[in-house]
Amino acid sequence: NGYPSKDNPYLFNGDFVDRGSFSVEVILTYLLFKLSDPDSVYLLRGNHETKNMNRIYGFEGEVKAKYDDKIFELFLEVFCQLPLAAVVADKVFVTHGGLPVTPGV
Repeated sequence: NGYPSKDNPYLFNGDFVDRGSFSVEVILTYLLFKLSDPDSVYLLRGNHETKNMNRIYGFEGEVKAKYDDKIFELFLEVFCQLPLAAVVADKVFVTHGGLPVTPGV
């Protein structure tokens, strides 16, 4: 509740896109929150922040319809920089979908 701050951090846990026709606006809003308060807003990568899922579920098409290929590639670069996990208060390990079951991942 309230705006993100040092005493009120926000952790967004992935799947920011592919949930309707305004995914571009949703991810841009999250990124603007992160830019405005980088020490209080945290974004974890979900399984929909991948090229394959973007193609299957529509984010790629949405971005290309609203902008172009270059902007889509920039989103992919941003997604690749998002962490896969976070530790909250040195006690809670958070991931979008749990631990990988594939050896070496």
